[in-house]
Amino acid sequence: MSDPGYRPYEPQLTPQRIADRIWTVDGPEVAYRFAGLTLPCPTRMTIVQLADGQLWLHSPTAYTGALGEQVAALGTVAWIVAPNSFHYCHIAAWAAAFPEAACHVSPDLAPKLTATLPAHSLLDDTAPMAWASEIDQLLVRAGSFTEAVFFHRHARTLIVTDLMQNFEASRIGGRFNRLVLQIGGATGPRGTTSMDVRHAARKHHAVIRAAAVQMAAWNPARIILSHGKCYDHNVQEELATAFAWARSR
Repeated sequence: MSDPGYRPYEPQLTPQRIADRIWTVDGPEVAYRFAGLTLPCPTRMTIVQLADGQLWLHSPTAYTGALGEQVAALGTVAWIVAPNSFHYCHIAAWAAAFPEAACHVSPDLAPKLTATLPAHSLLDDTAPMAWASEIDQLLVRAGSFTEAVFFHRHARTLIVTDLMQNFEASRIGGRFNRLVLQIGGATGPRGTTSMDVRHAARKHHAVIRAAAVQMAAWNPARIILSHGKCYDHNVQEELATAFAWARSR
């Protein structure tokens, strides 16, 4: 990976409250493959505490014992969610640490997790009863790319993984990395969909448009992203900008 990578969001591996009953955890960068290159990519987990105190973990970051203790102090870990086929590397570690939690994964992930995660449910368009009263979800099937997006109604918070990214140029180390990530299409300040995901969805613009309409209809007050800077203002404008590429055809 090129020096010096992506300047991390601090503090690392520590839950930070961003709304009522919602925390994020910024984790170490991972290697992001684009056009045959290896690039730095920040990671972020989202934690939602349901009204009964149980915790819903979205796209877990690297697991450490210290982080596990901090999360457990917030409530009982009941669900672990892998929202798309790129966000599963740490699921098994979290499942091992919290064996009573139910794992829910994107349907295209099942073959990758059979050996390490024998018990899991598949995400679809309908939220399971366990969290349906508080969290809405939509499964976006766009060719070879599938992602579940979520909306926490109480905090009016939209949670997106790779459909929308917002890398900050000032945090990207090295001119070459900055150039490639800018070419890749997801470098801010206006977040959007990276070129590799757009390519996967190139014949499914109608699916992306419909998903964008639903995300806007939820009327979120903020957007939590797994990669890059999140949004807590001008949210409708940011959504319109993020998915404008799918309206061009």
